[in-house]
Amino acid sequence: MTVSITISETMDGLELADALVGDPAAVGLDLGSVQNNSYAPLIDKSLNTGAQNLFAYHDAAVDPITNCKWFLQAYGTTVSWPYGGARTPNDDIAALKALGDGSGTSKNNADGLSGGLWLDQKYDATSVQQFDTSVSKVNIFKTAAGFSLATALGIKKESMVYDSGGETGATTPVDGVIGKSGDTVKGDNSHQKVRIYIPNAYAEGGYYQAEMVMAYSFTA
Repeated sequence: MTVSITISETMDGLELADALVGDPAAVGLDLGSVQNNSYAPLIDKSLNTGAQNLFAYHDAAVDPITNCKWFLQAYGTTVSWPYGGARTPNDDIAALKALGDGSGTSKNNADGLSGGLWLDQKYDATSVQQFDTSVSKVNIFKTAAGFSLATALGIKKESMVYDSGGETGATTPVDGVIGKSGDTVKGDNSHQKVRIYIPNAYAEGGYYQAEMVMAYSFTA
């Protein structure tokens, strides 16, 4: 059987459908505008608020999916919509790698050194804790971590939740595993948060596009 995964902004929600530049039909995830010395999505920098929630779930009826992991690749590798950025898809990927490789670790870019795409996998991190590399489950996409299937970032058990009339942490989650619908033990949604950071000294503006891929394994 074929197992399909859905990435949504809400638990068990609809597939991401933000309008993207490049083609009227193009949809996906738009993180919005980010300024130097800051991050996006942004609410209040000083309070460390603002993040893009992502929930991953699937339609397998019997077994969980395993080996779930994230990586970035050039826009157009799998999607058919025309590129709508200011450079080329490969240039955008190279820029994201460089930003991540050179990034600092300030959760709210207080020092102006944070850069690249960040992933926080602790579903219940507070506003103060989120994207704090010392207390939450944070990955920064870098050349050696998160830009190919071989170096993909595995999902963490701390992201696993289920719906009990509200978001509830799975009772015995496992790294890389998303349970079938209704699984309270492993959890049936992986709740992630993402941000894009731009350091103070970065000069290239315009639209950036990339593909964020979740790879996984399943048993028929």
